[in-house]
Amino acid sequence: MPKATAPARIFLPQISAPDQQELTNLQTAFNRKIQQIDALKQDLIAREVSIALARHRIQNELQPLTDQLIAKRLELLYLLDAAYEQPVFGKREKVKLASLIESLAASLIRNYGKTELLPLHDKYARHPYAESITEQEQPQGKPEPAAPEIDWENLSPEEMQAHLDNETAQRDQEKRNRQANRKTKAQQVKEKQVKEALSNISKASRRVYTDLAKQLHPDTEQNPEARAWKEEAMKQVTNAYHNDDFFELLRLQMEFMQRQNNPLAKLPEEQLGFYLNILDEQIKELQEKLHEFKYGTDPDHFDLYSGTPKQMDQRFKQTKESLLQTLAQLKQELKELHDPQQVKVLLKNMR
Repeated sequence: MPKATAPARIFLPQISAPDQQELTNLQTAFNRKIQQIDALKQDLIAREVSIALARHRIQNELQPLTDQLIAKRLELLYLLDAAYEQPVFGKREKVKLASLIESLAASLIRNYGKTELLPLHDKYARHPYAESITEQEQPQGKPEPAAPEIDWENLSPEEMQAHLDNETAQRDQEKRNRQANRKTKAQQVKEKQVKEALSNISKASRRVYTDLAKQLHPDTEQNPEARAWKEEAMKQVTNAYHNDDFFELLRLQMEFMQRQNNPLAKLPEEQLGFYLNILDEQIKELQEKLHEFKYGTDPDHFDLYSGTPKQMDQRFKQTKESLLQTLAQLKQELKELHDPQQVKVLLKNMR
């Protein structure tokens, strides 16, 4: 499993007042915004590293168990389908059995993409699966009646899992419906402002890039050591420009100025004011990215397992224990339900 490594600290441009003079308001604001952007970037990097680790662990630790569960649920589904044809079941029992098969098949189709089960689902369902999905997506003129209260204590593990799967799918669908209608005029205005801000950042980035490209061009340097530094710096500048990362371009420009013994304190107030406006826009952009990590319309579910190493270990431990317990229960049920009489007991306990 890959290990998280803290990114190397970079040169952070900060203005120092010469001869113990006080910084101007613009210079103080410049230093503060640079620090704020650096903190936002470090936060984003930490989250990306944590999510990458969680993604790796999910694939290697949880997915194999999930695949086993899916395989066992499929085995149970086909077992119940075969049992349905046996003459030992009465009419009422077959109604219950058909309902259970339909529910299990729908859960596997909806949650795990097992579309090969569509014919089996439709064999036992009152309405084809495609029709039920269409009805869920259409807006309803009247509120739906409250769902009947479920007697959880008398449900079998499979019935309980089916109910939980259905509830999860229903909540997800309701969330998608709300999000589809969420774009108000205010949000549309905000989107326009974000686009304008990104356009301003692109223009400023192009301006700084052009200036740096002239100053850092390796062909103008005779000193081998300085030439090698310029070649590497030019790669970083080009990468930052292609990513519209004005902060990184500005950082590289400031670093170059420092190397040339050109103190940042000599930056004209007008140029500082221009930089502050662009930095403000980049702060908003980074804050939007962090917001998407936490509350985005399509949040990455891998974030559920990320966090500090200790938190991640605890979350994975709990999930694995739950999956293993469910898998053990399912294996035991499969052994018992090969006996039609045990299927009859299961159906008898269904309401």
